[in-house]
Amino acid sequence: MTQKYRVIIADDLPEARKLLKRFIELIQPLFTVIDEAENGEALIEKVMVHKPDLILTDIDMPKLKGIDAIRECQKLMPDIKYIFTTAHDSFALDAFELSAVDYILKPIKKERLYLALEKAKKVLQQSKSVLGKEDKKRITIKFNRSLYYIFMEDILFIEKSGRKTIIHTNKQEYPSLETLEELKESLPSGIVQSHRSFLINLEHVSHITTVGKSYMVYFYGYDKPAQISKQNINHIQELMETYLKK
Repeated sequence: MTQKYRVIIADDLPEARKLLKRFIELIQPLFTVIDEAENGEALIEKVMVHKPDLILTDIDMPKLKGIDAIRECQKLMPDIKYIFTTAHDSFALDAFELSAVDYILKPIKKERLYLALEKAKKVLQQSKSVLGKEDKKRITIKFNRSLYYIFMEDILFIEKSGRKTIIHTNKQEYPSLETLEELKESLPSGIVQSHRSFLINLEHVSHITTVGKSYMVYFYGYDKPAQISKQNINHIQELMETYLKK
């Protein structure tokens, strides 16, 4: 089956997003638009949920400019690829300092977009061949004299327990001496921090319930819950709503 690259479009103008999506569908079947964002903050949230291959983003957007949003997205996904679209050429230097695949001035023409997507396709193909998609599917955990190779998709949640962290899967619990922050750097963006002591995998969440003043999150086929802090509950619920629309 031919590899399709997943794209998120970010622009505060609905007509601009619509035009870009239509152009992509017409000129480059290897790319598929999976979601849209109307501002920089929404872009970051959607990248966390969808983990796209490519972002097409306007630069001058409300709440958070496209360049600043990309800087945040790079923290979540260091290898993310992106193309800037803008009506202003004054941002070109900043764009290329961030290693943008391309920089397209508006009004966007199909021919120009095609060239940018061809460039993105080559960059993505090179990235996949160098890194290898399979290499990203497991995480290596060292504990005592053992090495554990855990499929990331099997992780339900990770909890801080004293000086250790415990990685919970349906099959087994794996202890680790790495901190939550250290583990978070190696994990896909669908595994998010719900509490200072917990990371949860949105893919496996079955339900969230209130216990006293606490919020507990449960996972399919697993009895033990994780915890969501009061400060994070609204954010986690928003992420879940976005995630379910994938």
